[in-house]
Amino acid sequence: MNRTLRKSLQWAGIAVGGLVLILVLVLAFMDWNWFKHPIERIASAKSGRTVTIAGDLNVHIWSWTPTVVLNRLTLGNPPWEANRPMAKIERLEIHLKLLPLLRGAVILPRVAILKPDVYLHQDKSGRANWTFENKAPTNAPASKPTKIPAIRDLLIEDGQLQIADDMRKLKVVGTIQAHERKSQADPTPFRIQGHGTINDQPFELQVAGGPLVNLDPDHPYPYDLNITAGDIKVSSRGRVLKPFDLSGMEADVALSGKDLAEGYYLTQLALPNTAPFDLRAHIARTGLRFAVTDIAGRVGESDLHGKLDIDATRKRPSMTGELVSDRLRMKDLAASLGGKTAKGGNSLDAKTEQMAATKQPVKSEKAPPADPNARLFPDAHLQVDRVRAMDADVHFRAKSIEAGTVPFKQVAFRVKLDDGVLALDPFAFEMPQGHLSGNAKIDARKDVPKVHLDVRIKDIQLDQLKGKAPDAQPPLVGVMQARMVVNGSGDSVHRVMSDANGTFTLILPSGEVRSAFAELTGINVSKGLGLLLTKANDKAEIRCGVAQFNIEDGLMSAQNITFDTQNVLIKGKGDIELGSEELNLQIKGEPKKIRFTRLRSPIEVKGHLKKPSVGLDVGATVKQGAVAAALGTLVTPLAAVIAFVDPGLAKDQNCAQMIAEADSRGPKAPKSDFESPNRASTRSNAATAPSSDSKLR
Repeated sequence: MNRTLRKSLQWAGIAVGGLVLILVLVLAFMDWNWFKHPIERIASAKSGRTVTIAGDLNVHIWSWTPTVVLNRLTLGNPPWEANRPMAKIERLEIHLKLLPLLRGAVILPRVAILKPDVYLHQDKSGRANWTFENKAPTNAPASKPTKIPAIRDLLIEDGQLQIADDMRKLKVVGTIQAHERKSQADPTPFRIQGHGTINDQPFELQVAGGPLVNLDPDHPYPYDLNITAGDIKVSSRGRVLKPFDLSGMEADVALSGKDLAEGYYLTQLALPNTAPFDLRAHIARTGLRFAVTDIAGRVGESDLHGKLDIDATRKRPSMTGELVSDRLRMKDLAASLGGKTAKGGNSLDAKTEQMAATKQPVKSEKAPPADPNARLFPDAHLQVDRVRAMDADVHFRAKSIEAGTVPFKQVAFRVKLDDGVLALDPFAFEMPQGHLSGNAKIDARKDVPKVHLDVRIKDIQLDQLKGKAPDAQPPLVGVMQARMVVNGSGDSVHRVMSDANGTFTLILPSGEVRSAFAELTGINVSKGLGLLLTKANDKAEIRCGVAQFNIEDGLMSAQNITFDTQNVLIKGKGDIELGSEELNLQIKGEPKKIRFTRLRSPIEVKGHLKKPSVGLDVGATVKQGAVAAALGTLVTPLAAVIAFVDPGLAKDQNCAQMIAEADSRGPKAPKSDFESPNRASTRSNAATAPSSDSKLR
């Protein structure tokens, strides 16, 4: 019995051995091309692209490192991009370690790619042929970085690369090479080189590294990257922490150019417009999160340092961080609003300066057409598509500021961008005495952005605002309070102001007008402002001053301009066209007591906001009469005007007295002998303030 069993087992062993031998011989000598079509069908179904193997399929299976060779492999594009294949490879050779595969680790000792021709395309909607997603992206979670198996030896010969990125306006044609070893003639055997255009500007790309041989996942792979994109230059020395795992990288980056906003086409981040910049930073990537630390450098003539964190785990990335400037030049900050660096200079034209020097009265002339290049309100357009493309929450502060004759000490603001709504909330400009603060919001969710602005000026000491000369005297002295609330629409500051509706009010509870003001305007000190200033007295005390403007459809109409002094009441009328930035104001002083000789001609302020022309309207015919524009004729009750800026000002001793006098005069008064040009008559609802006519002679 045992003998029979032994013989049976022997025959069974021989049979199994024979079958194994036959299987080995079959696998060794079989034609693997039989499996091409099944492989093509499976690969096409999994990738959503047509996969074809036009050449031979060779497999060498009997080894601890089996080898697969595919000839004339083609990987098609998704249905929305079917004009050409995504990749064509003349020969692909893959070596696979067998034993690590048993524990789930894929290690490729060698990959050789001969004559690859790769075409990468991203359309305007954000669909990219390399993501294997066929739908336009939403704000859903972004795809995780592709995990590439560990490759110990990569060889690429005669590689061709073409990139067409419609979102970045990028078109690149290049080459890819990865040789096995370096030499004196070829110190960087791994190279990617490309040239083309980005946003219609020249573009060049260079990536260089050592040979991709004997790579170890536990040892980072260093590389150098250089990009030239128009005026922007990027140079980087980086490391892939685990070779071919691109989710873990770090690099030291140098970035320079004329305008940081142009970096949008490289980063897809809505960066602000800036002056020319030269920055350094360290960037560390972990998955789809980027930590940008050790930011240091200059923007214009201002220094900048800080850190940013970029989260790209969703299709709409978000950016948070803090930026600091030890010394900020205000002209550099103005570039973010589309402004240009302006040359300094006196606001008076040459003729006015000459008249002022000779103490002659200045005759007002018709203002020349506004120079578009001299706009106070920039007309650079907000890129609404960029604002919608990301979220942000960034804090900025400047420790010291260079702002010409304006003595700003500090600036701080917070920029928030959330689903197409951009907010500057809050912002604050500190001065040695007083500050300017407020908030701004731009809703860019529709084609024409809507803008809201609320600005407050609190406790600004006017004697801070004087020239740079050591002996310069401030024209006005006092503590100023003001508030502006504006709503408008448009994609630039200029368009918003041209469409603006709102209110601007300025209050000077107490102060002084000095002779420097008259000299500044080119007015003879003895005759300016209706004998407010005389040769015997070069200053006059202001009890309380109010300037209130209504803003409608871009027309800033003076409702009340009233500055009350002991002997003279100063009144003003007119308007400012914010769209064309043209001034048409008149200011006039009326003595409160009987004067037998006085000049009754008003002062005209005309011209462009950025270069006004100030002079006497010597042709005006003004009746001898009483105080022009009595306090009781204010369109809005004075107490309400003051409360708009600061309710507490109504209790100020001087302004409280002014309010009481206005109330005692009553709401009605005769027509004033002071009439300003009514340029606003053709504009609907353009208000002009009535005034009074006294019988004093």
